[in-house]
Amino acid sequence: MSAITMEPLHADTLLRVFQLVTTMLALATLGGAWHLKGERALWFWAGAFAAAALTQAARVAFIALDAPRTLWVVGHLGSPLSALMVLLGLRVYLGLPLRCRWPVLFTALACMGSFALTAWTGQFWPSLTLTLLAAAMLTMPAAHAALQAWRDQRGFPLGLLGLDLLLTAVVEVARGLAVSPLIAENRAELAQYNAVGLFAIIALLIGQALAMLLLLQDRALRQIERLIEIDVLTGLLNRRGFDERLRRLLKRGAPRPLLLAVLDVDHFKRINDTHGHAVGDAVLSGVGARLHEALRPLDLAVRLGGEEFAVIWLNPEAGGELRLGERLREVIGGQPFLTVAGPLAVTVSVGVAPATGPDEAPEALFSRADAALYEAKRGGRNRVVLAR
Repeated sequence: MSAITMEPLHADTLLRVFQLVTTMLALATLGGAWHLKGERALWFWAGAFAAAALTQAARVAFIALDAPRTLWVVGHLGSPLSALMVLLGLRVYLGLPLRCRWPVLFTALACMGSFALTAWTGQFWPSLTLTLLAAAMLTMPAAHAALQAWRDQRGFPLGLLGLDLLLTAVVEVARGLAVSPLIAENRAELAQYNAVGLFAIIALLIGQALAMLLLLQDRALRQIERLIEIDVLTGLLNRRGFDERLRRLLKRGAPRPLLLAVLDVDHFKRINDTHGHAVGDAVLSGVGARLHEALRPLDLAVRLGGEEFAVIWLNPEAGGELRLGERLREVIGGQPFLTVAGPLAVTVSVGVAPATGPDEAPEALFSRADAALYEAKRGGRNRVVLAR
């Protein structure tokens, strides 16, 4: 039985595949960037794929035009340029400051050094080694940023991108060293090592594009979820968002029991009947704005529906339940609301219930606060009642 032999990989063929793949990915991401004009990260990522494709196209053109051999190494520049754009795009996506001075300077020095080494040595491998090692140096901080964000936020796309970038940096270092005389003993070995590394890079580039697509899809879904959970009139959380947050907070627990306050605008139907729904909407919007301004950043204000609102206090001061309820009542009723019908004095009734612990069901906590609210309304309105 004859041994099975593997056909060697051909670097020239793989370079054509590399150029085709990067061109297609560049066009796809450019189309996405044009469609999603607010997603600036896509422009950088499109630039990453375009840099790889265009530098290879320039290399082919220089060879066809019989240009000086030093110019042929323009194809090597795609690696650091692409790594730079991926790094900048990822920082934009994560909301980090660009801080692009040192990466841009480092990339420019690597590119100039590539031409200088080729002109000095008359060989191509020093340029390829330099640019691949430079690309790895730029890819590592991108991998670190993606993995750090994955540890903080979780989510499969960030983990996939971070792992892909980490493997890309490893492959770039291995390929850069493999094409040097330190590893490759002859020209045939150098070509084969280069081809194997290039094959791995093509696969990892496709993985990068997939991770980027999943990241954008994940962000779009989160934006849709946020829109679904926001009340359009007041800008506060709606009932759907309230139920989800309250369930999550109770399950997680807190150093001190959280407080839930339920508020109802007194005689709101009279406002609508007397002044019209436009004035009623203005009052509701004003109530939402005052609640938002009165709370700490970690607290949550909610419009439950109609003229009913809720507030979730995290880590409240012990024994201060009624004081916090009175604060809400005064924030709303302390000053009249300016409307097209003139200044309107508005009051609210408030029911406050402290959570008994992480075992309490959200429905039970809300029911206690709601019962306290109705007791406040039955007692004459414009008052605060603490749940029993």
